[in-house]
Amino acid sequence: MERNTRAARWGRLAAVLLLLCSMVGPLPAAPAFAGPTVTALPAVDSGCPPATADGQVVYGCNELSRHLQRARLWLQQNKPPGTDDKLFKNAGSSNYAIARLADGKYIIGYSDNLKHSEERLLDQMNGKSQRITFDPATGRVSYQAPRASGIAEGFSELEPCDNKCGPKLRSAGVRDKFTWSWQWNGRDGDTKDDVKAIRDQSNNSKTGHKTLALRQLKANNGPGRIDNPANAQSGIGKAVQRQAGPGRPGGIDFSSVQLRYVSDGTSGNTYSFKAPTTPGKPSTDGTGAIYDAYTALNVWMTVQPSKFWVNLNPDEPNRIIDADLAQTDVGRVLLESDLTLKESGTKLIDPNSVVGKRFWDRMRAAGLSKFCKRDWIVPKQATVRESGSELYILEAPLEVKSEGADFQMPGSEFTCPGDSKAATDIYRAVVVPELTRLVNESPEYTDLRRVYISRVAAEWYRNRLAKAGTAEDFGIDSNDVDTLESVVPWDPKALYNKYLKQLNSVIYTTPDGFVVTAGGVDFTQPVKVDKVTDTNFEQQYPALPAVVQKSLAEVTRTTDAKDAFNGGADLVPAVITPPASPSPGGTANGGDPDGGGGGGGGLPVTGAPLYGIVGAGVVLIVVGLLALWRTRRVRWVASR
Repeated sequence: MERNTRAARWGRLAAVLLLLCSMVGPLPAAPAFAGPTVTALPAVDSGCPPATADGQVVYGCNELSRHLQRARLWLQQNKPPGTDDKLFKNAGSSNYAIARLADGKYIIGYSDNLKHSEERLLDQMNGKSQRITFDPATGRVSYQAPRASGIAEGFSELEPCDNKCGPKLRSAGVRDKFTWSWQWNGRDGDTKDDVKAIRDQSNNSKTGHKTLALRQLKANNGPGRIDNPANAQSGIGKAVQRQAGPGRPGGIDFSSVQLRYVSDGTSGNTYSFKAPTTPGKPSTDGTGAIYDAYTALNVWMTVQPSKFWVNLNPDEPNRIIDADLAQTDVGRVLLESDLTLKESGTKLIDPNSVVGKRFWDRMRAAGLSKFCKRDWIVPKQATVRESGSELYILEAPLEVKSEGADFQMPGSEFTCPGDSKAATDIYRAVVVPELTRLVNESPEYTDLRRVYISRVAAEWYRNRLAKAGTAEDFGIDSNDVDTLESVVPWDPKALYNKYLKQLNSVIYTTPDGFVVTAGGVDFTQPVKVDKVTDTNFEQQYPALPAVVQKSLAEVTRTTDAKDAFNGGADLVPAVITPPASPSPGGTANGGDPDGGGGGGGGLPVTGAPLYGIVGAGVVLIVVGLLALWRTRRVRWVASR
């Protein structure tokens, strides 16, 4: 009987333990997000890896990022019709951030052309702007009155940038309180091109980890863990890898690449770049050039066309470049090209040069010795071939315009001559054609030609998105250059001061005269295109389609071997809506207090691995069965 009692006790204990385990689940594991420089955060998903030392977490793997996911969804689903509020308008694409304040409230920051998302959090922290509050209980976002309160912890989707956000967060003493999901900055030893590759991987408009995560979030319609897609590849990245790899063909100047073919796919795009061949010479690296061409494409689509200008004029020091364009490398290229144009013009009218001698001879013959003018660069009509969702950019020339000008020289009593029409006519006839040739052929303008051809492609994408009614979804004209800023900051004022210094420098002595030049680059007008017909395209470019298609897999030379094409197609993983999994309580989200399943499917959210839970259950069942068998055996023996 003693044996019987002991076995029965073991059996009953095992049954009770098994019942409790099935009802309650194992105890949660310790928080997995404590790093040496970040605030410890609670784990919300058993599949989440720990935070890195500098604060990187998987999107949806901490409480703040899930709150931000819910806020994004609410803003997208509750956008007022026709609103201009960028808090709502940018919710589908721009970078957002969230912070928990010391008073327990949650605030949201968003990026646009004026401020980064983290800067908006700091303004709210300091009581300088309205609070944009998130209510975890309802999932709603609302504006509230300003009130200062310190940031206890924060989260930003993209790593706070080294140029602006990071320093401001550090200055406020809160940088080490932020976690983030996608890398944005380089690390020790990284080059500018390395940083461009990092940004393409994180934020490519089709294949970027953040881009795909936001698509998945929308498909989920609820917060949860979203890992980086391992098989996502951008066509741009493929082109870079192919020309930079050890097996690349020789004799190609990849540093001079231009975007000459694009396609608009339902999920991803296709790109192909043309580069001149250099027989007998080693190939040059085009990594930066390819990324720059792609970034320019996005700048031209994001910034309003009315801002596509730069201006170097001695009496307009405050109208050098638009503030949004000034944050990008496109703006830098335009302004540097404008300065180069002034330098080219100065060299051409040197009386010791062939063109300069001819110019001054005609000036003297007309009784002229002084001349103030304005030179600027504009697009000429581009020649393209459009075929359904494909665009071939065949020709995209630029030209130089010139007119007489009247302006003041800073710090001097200099004045321009009143009548400059005759001098302008001579200059246009003798010098401008040579300037136009240089702009279209000289290596000094390679970057300008590259970014302009991306402007042609951008105009095509703009028109297609406008017709489809999806322009706003892709941030067209949003002016949000937060993720398009220059890798290395630059100063427009420094280029302006260099221009003034050149104006006051004596480069050569003219025959009793002078020429002063102002000007700019003006890409504000819509690109005019001449569309080649099917017949003419087949006659003039019979092999081009085959060359372009082959270039998506390998670098391919044209039939005349003068150029080579190198491209790639975006590989975009399909976004799959996860099926709803009813929980024991009858809800589809498994009881997640944030409203999202997090891939849990009704299982309790714990830190214990699944195999451990299953193993423990099996052991308890075996113990219970053995105890039961032992009890029955003892009873049978006793009855005999």
